[in-house]
Amino acid sequence: MTRGDKLLIAAVLLCAFLGLLTIYRHFVISSDQRFPAQATITVEGKVLCTIDLDPAAGQELMQIAGRLGPATVEVADGKIRMREANCPEQICVKQSWIASPGSTIVCLPGEIIIHVDGPAPVDAVTR
Repeated sequence: MTRGDKLLIAAVLLCAFLGLLTIYRHFVISSDQRFPAQATITVEGKVLCTIDLDPAAGQELMQIAGRLGPATVEVADGKIRMREANCPEQICVKQSWIASPGSTIVCLPGEIIIHVDGPAPVDAVTR
């Protein structure tokens, strides 16, 4: 095996490694790392606001006026939850944190809905 053969093999291996790295970065890294999810808060059927669930954004507390009175929504570390509400059973508060696309918190008596929007994760691949 000559020196030129060894350089050719090294070049082919380097190209193969760079190709695999590119494929990994494009297809394998989850889409939530590229596009952070957003939470939409709806009160009495009207969209109140949309919040980016960026983990680097820090903690934020929001007061929302629902049908039964004020409610507190907390956003921290890329997650969102209903911290306090004036509903009788507190089901929305007990649900705790949500972060994955498609997750929803509903305060039915207060008519407040928090829904996480974003690219849906792949749950299966078929051929």
